[in-house]
Amino acid sequence: MERSTAIHRTKWLLLAILSLVWGSSFILMKRGLFQGGAPALSPMQLASARLFIAWLVLLPLLFRHAHWFIGHWKPLLGTALLGNGIPAFLFALAQSRIDSSLAGMLNSLSPLFTLLVGVLLFGVRFRAANFLGVLLGLAGALGTIAFRQGGGAAAWSMYAILPIVGAVCYGFSGNIVKHGLYMVPATAISVLAISMVGPLGLVGIFASDLPHTLATVPHAWRALGFVAILAALGTGMSLILWNQLIKLTSAVWAASVTYLMPVVAIGWGLFDGESVAPMQLAMVGLILLGVYLVNKGTSAAG
Repeated sequence: MERSTAIHRTKWLLLAILSLVWGSSFILMKRGLFQGGAPALSPMQLASARLFIAWLVLLPLLFRHAHWFIGHWKPLLGTALLGNGIPAFLFALAQSRIDSSLAGMLNSLSPLFTLLVGVLLFGVRFRAANFLGVLLGLAGALGTIAFRQGGGAAAWSMYAILPIVGAVCYGFSGNIVKHGLYMVPATAISVLAISMVGPLGLVGIFASDLPHTLATVPHAWRALGFVAILAALGTGMSLILWNQLIKLTSAVWAASVTYLMPVVAIGWGLFDGESVAPMQLAMVGLILLGVYLVNKGTSAAG
């Protein structure tokens, strides 16, 4: 009984911490891309530096957990690319054209895609509430894009799709961790996964000529400081907490961290002077209702 209570408290504490940290990641990305309204780092520079710095943060733990790589490299590679590498570039590119608050709203689709991937590829049971939740969530995402403020329709819509693709990647990654890496400690998963993409971040740093940008662009070092905070907390340390949360619960339940992330992201966006249309907030409500039904149905399916 005491152990069950401790696990219950731990999972909610992890959920709260991740919601706050990851909900703040969107404004940190914005600060990395822009300083004083002017471009600072490019999306490729931001994403590459984020992955490389996160790798440096977790690197001291690598040799302790390196033995897990043998026999588990395939699912580790999957979660490395889909949970870390690809989304880092998708969200950086998206936020070069859309508000941080909108990116946070669209990321709340992660639990929906986690369920769909689980049902289609990992044998997760599916109920009517799940199906309704998926439909509501997708409708909310499309509505969030449709009720935008300003910007050209074609270009704006294209960049707003990128966070949705990122949410799909997270859906795959969460299921890979839950079903393919359940025997591997959370810290080992985090360290080994980031070690697969972190060195590629170093390649991206030089390919995008980040050193030249730091030497010539005003406030570029300040922007990199925000990226370092994002990498250390939002990628490095949070990966360990995220993988631990998946192990304590389910992939879909863990993905419900995105319930609260839009609230944090919207709050930071409003604080930073971004505008949020009332209908966009209504669409976020629709997304969250869909996510609630997805999780409710999944819990009932047991």
